[in-house]
Amino acid sequence: MEGNNSPRVDDSERREYYRRRAIQRKRERALKKRRRRIMLFGTVALIIVIALVITTVNCIGSCTSSGKSDSVQTMLTEPEGAVSSAQENNAGNKVNSNVSQDYFDDAVFVGDSVTLSFSNYVEKQREKGIDCLGDAYILCAGSLGYTNSLLPVGDPNCVLPVYQGVQQPLEESIAQIGAKKAYIMLGMNDVGAYELDDIMENVKTVIGNIKDKSPGIRIYIESVTPIIKSMQGKYLNNEAIRAFNERMKSYAAQNGYAYLDIYSVVADDEGYLRDEYCGDPDVLGMHFLENADAAWEAYLLSHPEGK
Repeated sequence: MEGNNSPRVDDSERREYYRRRAIQRKRERALKKRRRRIMLFGTVALIIVIALVITTVNCIGSCTSSGKSDSVQTMLTEPEGAVSSAQENNAGNKVNSNVSQDYFDDAVFVGDSVTLSFSNYVEKQREKGIDCLGDAYILCAGSLGYTNSLLPVGDPNCVLPVYQGVQQPLEESIAQIGAKKAYIMLGMNDVGAYELDDIMENVKTVIGNIKDKSPGIRIYIESVTPIIKSMQGKYLNNEAIRAFNERMKSYAAQNGYAYLDIYSVVADDEGYLRDEYCGDPDVLGMHFLENADAAWEAYLLSHPEGK
């Protein structure tokens, strides 16, 4: 009797096992379907959010561009010297802006330690999330001048700036940057050390090299800036700087280059660097504080091609 009952018990347990397995699989299939639906809904929601973000950003960009255009239009309709209420530089001073920051996206600024200070200012603004001269690259080095920029790499007196970890001639770095505009402020380290005629020959060589390596690049000459009254030297002084600037202004006019008078932007009524702009009054009396750099930026925005 026991032998006849055992199979029936086994079959019953087997059927119960398969029934439970079927229920479990059904539940698993249902769970997978729910997961797929959740993933699908999540993906669709993510796409919608991204689309909304892109639309919002485009709208903001469009409104900002419109605002900038309105500011320019306001500036054009106001009397000369009037201040546009819609434009302010990063120092909080209202300025007339002829161009937006992205005008300088394809620009490189070349200079010495004065421009190095400007570079620090620009980087600080960008770190704060403030658009400052677009994507402009600043290529500078302390003590750099037209004359020593022609020294070969490896020379003990070579002070050429480094680009992407490599010290190389200015024209090579500028070409690799891909700049279409070159704003050049050099000469402070030449004035007083060399004869003016010799400096001008080096100016022609340096700019010629840049143009040869970057055909079609637009050259912008920025004037050398003044020194404070108490730090006028025997050879390096504002009189010598102004003489150099006059030669550079004539050179720019003869060659169709823009000339930007940064000297006047930071000078006081007597032609000296304003005391409140000077960051090293007891050392050299020529380097800038951030308020001077902000004034420089404001001038670039309002006079990108010079006066």
